[in-house]
Amino acid sequence: MVLLLATGLLFLLTRQLFFSHTYIPLEIAEGVQFVNKPWYTYPLLIGFLATLLGSKFFLRKIPSKVLFSFFALFYLLAGIYLIVNNNGVLRADAKHVYNAALAFNRGDYSSLTTLGAYMYRNPHQLGLMTLERFYTSLFPNSQFIFVMNLLFVLSSNWLLYHITAILNKSEIVINYTIFLSFLFLPQLFFILFAYGTIPGLFFCLLSFYGFLLFRKKESWLGFFIGAFSIGIACLLRNNYIIFALTLLAVHLLSFFKKTSWKKLLILLAVLMSIILPNKAMIHYYENLVGQKIGEGTPKIAYVTMGLRDDPNRKTLGGWYDAYNTKILKRNQFHEEKAKKMAIQDLKKLIIHFLQHPDYAFKFFYEKVISTWTEPTFQSIWTGPQTARQQYTFTPLLQSIYEGKAGYQSVYIFSLLVLFSIYLFSMISMMYQLVKGGLNRSPMQLYPVIFS
Repeated sequence: MVLLLATGLLFLLTRQLFFSHTYIPLEIAEGVQFVNKPWYTYPLLIGFLATLLGSKFFLRKIPSKVLFSFFALFYLLAGIYLIVNNNGVLRADAKHVYNAALAFNRGDYSSLTTLGAYMYRNPHQLGLMTLERFYTSLFPNSQFIFVMNLLFVLSSNWLLYHITAILNKSEIVINYTIFLSFLFLPQLFFILFAYGTIPGLFFCLLSFYGFLLFRKKESWLGFFIGAFSIGIACLLRNNYIIFALTLLAVHLLSFFKKTSWKKLLILLAVLMSIILPNKAMIHYYENLVGQKIGEGTPKIAYVTMGLRDDPNRKTLGGWYDAYNTKILKRNQFHEEKAKKMAIQDLKKLIIHFLQHPDYAFKFFYEKVISTWTEPTFQSIWTGPQTARQQYTFTPLLQSIYEGKAGYQSVYIFSLLVLFSIYLFSMISMMYQLVKGGLNRSPMQLYPVIFS
């Protein structure tokens, strides 16, 4: 079932990318739009696919350690170039969390205790704020966060490399994983996005790696690393609860295939790691500030926002429209009233979808396609914007971050890489369905389920 669903979704995305893709102008507002591919991308695509396939002849001859070291050195230099050539100014949520971390380290808790303040409205950011409190206690400079992001990116690619080596002994598969993970440029540009995405992904992969070591080599250290890391990932970004659910899914599938006390232990550890670290953190901050911490913006408001289609905004339905940031204020910061409003609005949206199935199909089709066919994944959009007093200092970076020739080059290259990943992943899923992939280890389905 997982393979069939993955194949269908990958076919949809590959087909869409072949004809058109999502484009988001480098402006303050997310003006999401679909654009047709320029004619010259087709010969470039053919050349890139041929190069990718032909690269197996030299990838076979290069030891994995050498290949990884080469790309890691390149990324290290590129990352340093990014970090030292921008003014380090943060914006939006990343700026608010960073400022709150600085304030907490000074003993100022007003961002959490003042009615309507940022952390008061967004206590789910306490995990990220805690990490940045640690950062700023060492170096009270936003660029130190970028340095840590760079190290986390390199570490994540190292984990991908070693996870693949455990799950697949083929040297060519391992080397292609290394090759493509470094060709995927969004993670390089996300170094300048101080919002927990990069460290959160690292801890997700570290968790999976730890649990693999526990299952394969009975390493209790691996078990504790796995349980600890997925808890940290969920604290840093609540979005990574999706990865925790992925861990639950693959181990549950594996348990159904062959029962084992290890799998049951992992399932229990993941469940506890989703719940207990968050409760412990809330308890710590309640004791620190001397008052109860509420839910803030109700979580259901994010679901409601993801199903809205605001005609007054120049973006597609389901994208950010500030609904979640305003709902508390609309209800005089009464959390229960805000929650009831979000639920009521959600019911209206669902009824509208049921009454207008054609509109519902169009809405969800565009939402999925627009999310997964923007080749930079907004990694450049989230970076320096001159309209927000975020500046870069070299002609190359200015060309990239101001939407000029550099940006177009990165955009096209990222488009070629993304199309190739989707295409070959689809072919791989189809091959597994035909050639007995159902007999493989459920652990190998983790990237399929997570995606």
